Amino acid sequence: MSRKSNTTIRQAFIYHSSGFRIPSNAEKPEWWWRTLSCVPYLLALQISAAGFYLEPILEKFPLFRNLVFYIPGAVNRLPNWFPMLYCNVAIVWVVKNKDLPLIFRFHLMMGMLLEHALQIVWISSNFLPLIHFKGTLGMYYWAGVALTYIFVIIRCIRCALLGTFVSIPLLSESAFIHSLFS
Repeated sequence: MSRKSNTTIRQAFIYHSSGFRIPSNAEKPEWWWRTLSCVPYLLALQISAAGFYLEPILEKFPLFRNLVFYIPGAVNRLPNWFPMLYCNVAIVWVVKNKDLPLIFRFHLMMGMLLEHALQIVWISSNFLPLIHFKGTLGMYYWAGVALTYIFVIIRCIRCALLGTFVSIPLLSESAFIHSLFS
């Protein structure tokens, strides 16, 4: 019994998150585009009210109680329909506008995706029975969620100021695809 040797080797397709590559910038954008790219992250930080999640754990430490309200509350004085209007206008007029630089469109979409990701975590955490907001376990859980979100926002702001793309596995690819295609 002789077997015929097959010259092509069959391999299974392995999907991994780094399969889609975000290109690097050939040149650094102007300083005003880099500064303007930070605004969506600051809006996402304010709309998400991440300080609200830190409030129960900071009540134990009176020294840090005023730290929650450090970020000015200008967005809280806006009407309730502002986030919906902001997302629709940003996607239609900014992200899909090919005349604006890709770095600005990417960071705007990334800021909106980060804010929506926090909302998904917030809603899906309501199904966990031990994570209620004022409980002992919930207090530490929400403080961890809020600090993680704040540190991710700070990392994104750093990348925006440097004029580079941030690399968060699923969100960066989605933001790049949204800002690339109209």
